[in-house]
Amino acid sequence: MNSWIELPFEKIFLYTEEHDDLNPRRLKKFLKEKVSCDVVLKGDFFQEKYHEGLEERIAETRVREKTKRVFLKPLPKEIEIENKIIKDGRNISGIIYDGIALTALMRDLLDREEKREHTVVITKRSLGTLEMNENRYHVRAVLASVPSSVSITGIVEGPAKPRAYYLAGKKEKENTSDFRPMQYSDERMESAVRSYLIQTIFWRLTGAPFCSKKGCRLYNSHWQKELMDYQVKGELCGDHEDILRCFRER
Repeated sequence: MNSWIELPFEKIFLYTEEHDDLNPRRLKKFLKEKVSCDVVLKGDFFQEKYHEGLEERIAETRVREKTKRVFLKPLPKEIEIENKIIKDGRNISGIIYDGIALTALMRDLLDREEKREHTVVITKRSLGTLEMNENRYHVRAVLASVPSSVSITGIVEGPAKPRAYYLAGKKEKENTSDFRPMQYSDERMESAVRSYLIQTIFWRLTGAPFCSKKGCRLYNSHWQKELMDYQVKGELCGDHEDILRCFRER
């Protein structure tokens, strides 16, 4: 594991889109307590960084094929929709953006200080990546980069539900007491977001956002059950708590 000294930062810029189950001020307080550095709270990233033609640049990052990266010139209607998404701050279901391409676009919009420090964007947009040796895009809850992103849609749609849940009818799902997956409107959302924010912090400090230990909130959850157990209910393991303590005392 690399030392955090190699990748220092003294400030966090946190961009958050409006969401009923997220309180930006609580998230800011959480980060300040965990990392002990200044946290600058910002609003919707694309609203704050808007410039003429941004809608088209965003539309160009849309996923066109599920099995390969293909980028096309967007249609006028797609540009119009992106304009409405920016202005209204709402999400359109079914649209997936290439996470690498959208991150590169966001990086271009950062100022020098935001690139030097740690910037995180909380978004409702669905971010997908097509990793090496994979044959289809996967929706991600978190992308650790410059800037890092935490996707509300990715938290809901990324980790898989049990096979039995997909096969169950609507009434059966409603009556299932032992499993309640994350919903778009969910009181557990903020707890999960906090864990993914910490994952981006550890990516910046050590180059490794995940932990292999079950129970640690840095565990790379692929299932909704893991999400509930580790991101919603979990805490940092002793090793990662020690790293944060060292960084706070730097």
